[in-house]
Amino acid sequence: MASTVRSDAGGSVIGFAIVFVSFVFRSLIPAPTWVWLAILAVGVLLALKDGISGLDVVTLALTGFMIVGSLTSIADTATEAPDLTLKEPIPVPTGYGFRQEDSAVDSTRIYRSEPLPPVKRYNQAVAEANQAVAEVVDYYIAGLPPEWTIVDRTEKVGYGDGLNAQAKFRQGDTSNGIGIQVYADVWGLSDTTVVLMIDALNCGEDVPGFPAGEVCWQGPV
Repeated sequence: MASTVRSDAGGSVIGFAIVFVSFVFRSLIPAPTWVWLAILAVGVLLALKDGISGLDVVTLALTGFMIVGSLTSIADTATEAPDLTLKEPIPVPTGYGFRQEDSAVDSTRIYRSEPLPPVKRYNQAVAEANQAVAEVVDYYIAGLPPEWTIVDRTEKVGYGDGLNAQAKFRQGDTSNGIGIQVYADVWGLSDTTVVLMIDALNCGEDVPGFPAGEVCWQGPV
């Protein structure tokens, strides 16, 4: 009987020591969550292998506290939305007099060009505005650093035959991306401008809060 009591006490003390040391040093020693859970499992098994004593209750309570904290931390990390603050990799193209307009969010910037030179016919105004739109898109395709790759490009004709062009770019294998939308704003023969919108994009896969399967998209704002 005496040897059994000593064995029980030894297992309880060792198990408690393992759990307590894990609790103290977990924040100081970076390791995957599964490693700490495995260490806790060893400590609990040693504490309970010969029955439950008063010290074992403390061990179980401390273990439960750590597991709940780990699960809460994982849940918080999983639901945290990516940072979509726009960081423009290159300046806007020169030659159009782009000026930044007000934007309600940090993930989007809107620029409007100075009025294009006046023309005599509406069709000519549209044609020159559409050419400017195409040149701005080509500027980003050619001017971005090599690690930026184009992942999507679309063009469509909008109201008044004005061109609306969009392109999405991803920075290497990271989740960083930008999207540009360029369109002609034709109001008259002497009041035609080009609008450039730049958005920060998330290019990660299956990020909580974002549609599954999307390559790059802006996300909630």
